[in-house]
Amino acid sequence: MLYEALMSQYKHLTFKESLLMPKGLSGLYIDHQIIINKRLSLYEKHCVLAEEIGHYETTYGDITNLESVSNQKLELTARRWGYEKIVSFDKLIECYVADQRTEEDICIFLEITPQYLYSAIDRYRQRYGLSTIYKGYRIFFDPLNIEGDFF
Repeated sequence: MLYEALMSQYKHLTFKESLLMPKGLSGLYIDHQIIINKRLSLYEKHCVLAEEIGHYETTYGDITNLESVSNQKLELTARRWGYEKIVSFDKLIECYVADQRTEEDICIFLEITPQYLYSAIDRYRQRYGLSTIYKGYRIFFDPLNIEGDFF
């Protein structure tokens, strides 16, 4: 499972699943501990875990007040970090090479929700435009498609 594999990359953090989460939160990072809502599906947990590790990697201080613009920016930075961690260009190319080319196949291969895939691809489209070339592959974002052997 990719969820557990991601945790194993951060052995210095503590991970816990809990039914007792603050209202409206799927995950929480506090003092080297990541808490994930136990009620979520495995794929949802994987997506939330990536974002919470993103908080560990990119965030500082208490950002629970999301009415603050600076806290909203830190939340977005952690979310983007998560996209690049588990829906990276390398991972998308792995899907292509493994002949996992439909959105459904990609979600199953990466163990993510369709909404998470759409959000990650939308982020890449905003950043790179309609396509980019990476390691000899052209990655198209609208619609998602990969073509190989460009170089």
